[in-house]
Amino acid sequence: MKRLAIVLALVLVLTATVVLFTACKDKYDLTYACWNLGTETEPTVEEYMLQAFEEAHDVKIKRMNYPVGYDDAIKAAIARGDAPDVFMISNLNYVLVNEYGLDIKEFAEADSDWKKIPASLEESAHYKSGIYAIPFAMHMNGFFVNVDLLKKNNITLPSSDKFTYEWLISTFPQIKLVDSESKTRAVALNKEDSFLEWYPSAYNSDYGMFTWDGSQYHLDSEEFKAGIAQTKEIRHGHYSYDSLTADERTADFSGAEIADAFNQGQIAFRYGSTYEAPDMYNKVHNGFEIRFIGLPYVAGSTSEHKRTDSFSILIPDYTSIYKGTKDPELAFELAKWMGYGPEGIAKRIELAKSSTKDAEKVPNTLPMITDEATVEKFFAIFPIDGVEQMYDKLDKAVMEPTKIVPGYQGARWNATTGLSVTVMTDGGEQTVPNANMGQFLDACWNGISDVEYTQHATKCNELANKQYSNAVAKYGDTYK
Repeated sequence: MKRLAIVLALVLVLTATVVLFTACKDKYDLTYACWNLGTETEPTVEEYMLQAFEEAHDVKIKRMNYPVGYDDAIKAAIARGDAPDVFMISNLNYVLVNEYGLDIKEFAEADSDWKKIPASLEESAHYKSGIYAIPFAMHMNGFFVNVDLLKKNNITLPSSDKFTYEWLISTFPQIKLVDSESKTRAVALNKEDSFLEWYPSAYNSDYGMFTWDGSQYHLDSEEFKAGIAQTKEIRHGHYSYDSLTADERTADFSGAEIADAFNQGQIAFRYGSTYEAPDMYNKVHNGFEIRFIGLPYVAGSTSEHKRTDSFSILIPDYTSIYKGTKDPELAFELAKWMGYGPEGIAKRIELAKSSTKDAEKVPNTLPMITDEATVEKFFAIFPIDGVEQMYDKLDKAVMEPTKIVPGYQGARWNATTGLSVTVMTDGGEQTVPNANMGQFLDACWNGISDVEYTQHATKCNELANKQYSNAVAKYGDTYK
């Protein structure tokens, strides 16, 4: 009996210890994973957004911040049974192929704000009959223009509905000097490598970036062949800063990096993203007028579905909800708050306005809902003209496919072609006997290799479409 009493006493002590330990452990209502919370001493706006959600909903959120090796870290967390409830995603394919995502269709359909998301952005979160992503951020890509530099070279900027490709390239040879007095050299463009991606959609409105039409690529089309040719022409005409030699950059541009050359007023057109706008404005404030003009349409298009107005490229970011979350409703509310929700956007504006850094006084994303009050509040503090006007034409925008099209990384960059090209490395020219798609396409326009794209267009198109079909095949019968 005495021994039994001792055993019972030990059991009671151990039980009390476990209960005490459990009580002392932090209890969380949700876990949120991302790569952009900053550090404890230098938190980002994302951390402040999480804190505001905790206060508003009286909940506690566990942070999983992985600035590097993000996808592998999420996979490892899920494998050990520590899956995040809400997590940022690098691309939708990652969620689909690993079967991590919850289909949030029922929550989206019941949410009135979801219906205000621009159609192209909303549709990109779908796969077949389900919705597996929630818009977290949205940016527009296109051209920022130094209006003063155009005027100094006697060039008049057209209205957006007259912003044609023909006008754009006609300006390139005219942009030579910052002004006639200083004799300081200027150049038309920052770099030309994006032209082959968006030119086909400027010519044919059925095509998205890289000729993707929603189900297949058209890299054997006349539009894409023309895009390669246009990119090559710009490169060989030395109309871009990227095409200048190191000696030219040193002699005429103080050896500046590309972004700095634009900021100091020596580049007329800078292809870039709206997330760069606040920092860009801060660095050239009062130096010259900057305007965002998006991308031109090809007035000379003979396509049956020709484009007739300027447009932009939409760059999305998403979060996803883990399929095993215990509180999907709260998880959806958090994802909405961090992304497209009007209350969350209003909080981002409030946090940006209170920032001590000038370059951060604008939220780091465009509004993801076309709610009039939200849009008005956002653009009241946005520093660069033209962005709001292009935002008003979101129905004409083209989605950037990197984060939404299965197999796109292979189709655009990584798939090996079996073709030999010469590339430039730090050690000089080097022959690559089995170039990947990115290396091969670059070789077709950058002048290092003597490669004619038209001879290989069919093979490239077949290879790109195979990347998509192979990626989708990995889903099996999971998605209906």
